[in-house]
Amino acid sequence: MGLAAERHTMTLDEFLAWESTQAERWEFFGGETFMMAGGSDVHNAISLNAAFSLRAAFHGKPCNVFMSDVRLHLAETGDLFYPDVFVTCSEADRARRQLKEDPLLIAEVLSPSTEAYDRGDKFAAYRRFPALATILFLSQDRPHVECYTRADAGRWTLTEASGADATLALPALGIELALAELYRDLPDAPATPQATAPAA
Repeated sequence: MGLAAERHTMTLDEFLAWESTQAERWEFFGGETFMMAGGSDVHNAISLNAAFSLRAAFHGKPCNVFMSDVRLHLAETGDLFYPDVFVTCSEADRARRQLKEDPLLIAEVLSPSTEAYDRGDKFAAYRRFPALATILFLSQDRPHVECYTRADAGRWTLTEASGADATLALPALGIELALAELYRDLPDAPATPQATAPAA
């Protein structure tokens, strides 16, 4: 999801009161607010596919899959995020209505305008969620997914999968995701205008 350039500085309580009056969605990070701009149709389709795939993978387990209208609260810092997709299996999160705090998995669909933020400060903040086991970055341009898995001593290991026929294993969760499902039924790319020969 794109970030607009507009920013405001405030406390968390001020932000919560202020955002409730706004038509747009805003993230709160490092004491600043960041407006979440709308994503492309491809971004939306990949996010939806990821949510459906994860919901199927966690079927029968006491877990919930949420998309970008539900906020994650990093209690340690007070930061608030709207991930594209996340999974929580926390009993405490099931009782929370407005904010979730115990994600097990977070997935972000990368966009040119936000990739540096997603891979930088936001990625560092996500890694501070105590229960988080897996972070996924999904490319918009091709079937390609990066999977970061929490290892011993807080280290994170990277595995990748590419191509429509590939399968991505999520070892911390004991599930697999088929890239064919993550990238199915995407909107067609705009047709490239063909040059016409000049008249003789």
